[in-house]
Amino acid sequence: MKKLSLVLVALMGLIPVAALAHGPGGHPADPNLHVGNEHSECYVKFAPELSQDAYRRFVREFGSVSAFKLMSGPRTLGKRGFAIGVEQMAFTVEEQDAAWNDTFAHPDAYHELGSDIEIPKVRLSVGVSDRLDLGAYWTKSPDANFGWLGLDAKYAMLRQSETMPISLAVRGAYTKTLYVEDMDMHALTADVSAGRTFWNALTPYVGLGSDLVYARERSDVVDLNTETQFVPSVMGGVELRVWHVGIGAEVHRGDLTTFQMQVLAVF
Repeated sequence: MKKLSLVLVALMGLIPVAALAHGPGGHPADPNLHVGNEHSECYVKFAPELSQDAYRRFVREFGSVSAFKLMSGPRTLGKRGFAIGVEQMAFTVEEQDAAWNDTFAHPDAYHELGSDIEIPKVRLSVGVSDRLDLGAYWTKSPDANFGWLGLDAKYAMLRQSETMPISLAVRGAYTKTLYVEDMDMHALTADVSAGRTFWNALTPYVGLGSDLVYARERSDVVDLNTETQFVPSVMGGVELRVWHVGIGAEVHRGDLTTFQMQVLAVF
């Protein structure tokens, strides 16, 4: 386990840190930003102004982008197959909206959140049978206070063959938001995907799914009701596996649109 942890840390160092903030950039201080000195990057910290409606939107958007994404076609790794890789997820938020402005604190009044956000991840998958894969992902913003841990299981319902033109898989996942003191957030995900592999290498796929996000507020400065939000989604992507290398890209449309790319070592 110690060696695996070192590998994950090394992989995280190969990709850019989550882009969640910007410096002064010559613009004046923003009086609407909530300033805090607990971290050197923008971090999750609820402001006294946070309303129930804004919190509800934050739960839907932050919770659904955190949820463990499919990021692979319906093909499975096969028994004793193994894959490890890095991903980069990007999405856009309305940074001035209360759902994001009143839930983040900033190192200073020049250090806005930014509308375009990028999150790096490390991903592991293991084939426990010809039809079943188990996986996990993890990320941590090194200079802020949040990260995510996800676990999933994918089962191949149909497998492409001479008599079956496509592969079909169902998947369930669980994601826990880590390190945030002001809330306790969890997401359950279910999806189904269908795709076809060409030349035993290239797999375009589409899918439907939903996230069930639960978030309990536990801040000292607000008193908000627990939110449970159902967020449906559609996704489409493409995966290329050649020898022991896999690359992929996926677009995921829920309350926000996320774009992900990954590079995998597959064995």
